[in-house]
Amino acid sequence: MNKRYLISILFVVCLSFLFSVMGTAKKKIIIKDPRSVCVIVNRDSNDISFMSLKTNKIIGKVFLGKWVNPHMAVMTPDGRKVVTGGTRSNKVYIIDVATLTLLKVIPADIGPEHLAISPDSRFYYQGNPDGDAVTIIDLVSLKRIKNLGGFAEPLNITFLPDGSKAYVANYGGHWVGVIDVKRHELLKKIKIGDMPSVSQLDPKKYLSEIKGISNATITRDGRYLYCADGDLGIVGVIDTREDKLIKIIRVGADPWRAYPSPDGKKMVVVNNGDETISIIDVRKNKVIATLEAGPDMVGVNFSHGKAFVISSSSSFVYVYNLESLKPAGRIKIGRNLELQTAATDAAGEKIYLTSSRDHSIYIINGKTNKTTRVPNVGLYPWGSFILEGRDNYCH
Repeated sequence: MNKRYLISILFVVCLSFLFSVMGTAKKKIIIKDPRSVCVIVNRDSNDISFMSLKTNKIIGKVFLGKWVNPHMAVMTPDGRKVVTGGTRSNKVYIIDVATLTLLKVIPADIGPEHLAISPDSRFYYQGNPDGDAVTIIDLVSLKRIKNLGGFAEPLNITFLPDGSKAYVANYGGHWVGVIDVKRHELLKKIKIGDMPSVSQLDPKKYLSEIKGISNATITRDGRYLYCADGDLGIVGVIDTREDKLIKIIRVGADPWRAYPSPDGKKMVVVNNGDETISIIDVRKNKVIATLEAGPDMVGVNFSHGKAFVISSSSSFVYVYNLESLKPAGRIKIGRNLELQTAATDAAGEKIYLTSSRDHSIYIINGKTNKTTRVPNVGLYPWGSFILEGRDNYCH
């Protein structure tokens, strides 16, 4: 190889390195404080929007690609990254919050939906209900560690506050899986109840229609999990120290999940089978109120001593006083809307509700119940997230 050729190669390499450094240096810091934004996941425009909590304006969007259909977006506890799973693409996406750039796309399993991040911001657990698996990703190396199987339509995932264990709710079964986070292995299956007798009569017909456990809701102190089972009409209480079922509480028909009050004293369970809510006293582990609600309830947020229950198809948010345990009116968001889930800000003052059909966010003042609409946040907004917010969840 002659000297002139070597010099040419060296020149090209040096030039490439220089442009790379210049490109990195030009990355503009768009978000200085990750607590200052509301993250919005837009299913049909295949992007993630970032809205200023101060001005209610969209300050940036990250396009993920065609045919992605992101389902849930979560910011890591350190505020550095936003992660989401593409239900249609079978991939996960990792975004740098400060610069609003897409860092990495990693293959998942089939139909990724709900997800969780370990408290130390190290691990990303992605549930894949169609693949009966949980994809585990290292957020430092940005690599997939493993695809952990053995689940039955895994939906929501809950980490203990110390990050030692993760609990996986199985909507295609009546049990909760316990994962050892250090080894990323399935340690145990905690059964909440037995298969309904009608399923036993004709398994081929009924076992394909299981409505099991969508979420293992953790108490504020991390000691207990409250697991609503849709088919069984119960909430199972798990002691996280022993990973043992210690109580079964009967609620309404087809309960979706439990939502913890800010003071940690109550769980609000939405029952879509009979359009009621059950309020559970956590200390007594008993239902202290059953109240009429609306159809297709997808979430509960809390503000100023009230529970705000989202009824997706009715376009109403039903409000309840948690002190008197009585209805406190309802908020008409609009007509013929499809309401989704919401996030409550860190102060517990405002609720950021996504509305899919009109591509909007509705901001509810928790004190006055007044609403403010922010239109055009993206196509079919599916959910929202606020770092250090009081209520962050998905369907």
